[in-house]
This record gives sequence, C-alpha cells and structure tokens, in this order.
Amino acid sequence: MDLDKVYRVSERIASRKIVDEVILVPLRDKVAEMESLYSLNEVGARVYELIDGKRAVRDIVAAIVEEFEVDSRQAESDVTQFVEQLLSINGIEECPKS
Repeated sequence: MDLDKVYRVSERIASRKIVDEVILVPLRDKVAEMESLYSLNEVGARVYELIDGKRAVRDIVAAIVEEFEVDSRQAESDVTQFVEQLLSINGIEECPKS
C-alpha cells in the first residue's frame, strides 16, 4: 500500500459512537444495510477518525505509534490492513491528488 495516499470517509457509510464503541453501517440507496454492521475497537475507531481527507496513511501510522505506544512496523501493518478492509466495504475512498 502507498503510505502517501490520502483517504476520506465514503458517503456510502454511516458511523455512530455508542458508549465506547464505533459502529459502521453501510448504506445502499440511502437505506442502512443492517445485516452488515461493523464494530470498531479503540484503535480502529481512532484510525477511522484520522481518515479525514487530509492525512496520508503514513501520518495516521505515526499518530497511532505515538498515541498507543506501539511498534512502528506493527502499526503500519495494522493500519494498512484496516485501510484495505475499509476500502473493500466501500467505507472510505481515495482523495484525488490536488
């Protein structure tokens, strides 16, 4: 994965924070697809929050390393894997280069 790519949250997904959990709900034709809910843990929720259309994947990895005191290699692996999962469910989309 290209760590310099920038992603933003797709309009085809809704997210809600319920207590300490973030739930992602895919939308199909503006209707929630309730059989496909995704629950994010604390780190996943933070990565999702950092995907804001401004930060490159590399910057998100650096933030996770700093905030969660995790090894940079492990953080890069986890973040890139999670980004790929979000792409596979159309939860995020690549921002066009400006």
